[in-house]
Amino acid sequence: MNSQDLIIFFAVMALATFITRAAPFLLLKDNEDHFFLQDLSRLLPPMVMVVLVFFGFNQLKLDDSNFIGLAILAIALVVILQLVFRNALVSILVGTGVYVMGVQWMGI
Repeated sequence: MNSQDLIIFFAVMALATFITRAAPFLLLKDNEDHFFLQDLSRLLPPMVMVVLVFFGFNQLKLDDSNFIGLAILAIALVVILQLVFRNALVSILVGTGVYVMGVQWMGI
C-alpha cells in the first residue's frame, strides 16, 4: 500500500466517522422535544457509567488485596466527590488518577 492509498483510506474513514457522528443531530433536530429523546438524554449518561463500572470490575485482579483496597478507595472517592460537587468529570478524573497512581506506586 503506497502513501496515496493510505491517505485516501484515512480520508474515507474520517468522512464516515464524521457522518455517523453528525447524522443524529441533523436528522433529529426537528424532534428534540420528543419524549423518547428526552428520556434517552436523561438516562444515557448513567447507563454508560454503569457499563464502564462493570467493565472496570471485570478487569479487577481479585487475587491481590492491595488491588481490592485500592479499587474500594477509588470508588469511595468517586462517590463522595460526585455527591459533594455533582460533577462527573471531576469525580471520574480524580478516581481514575488515584487508582492509576496507586497501581504505579505498587510497582505493577
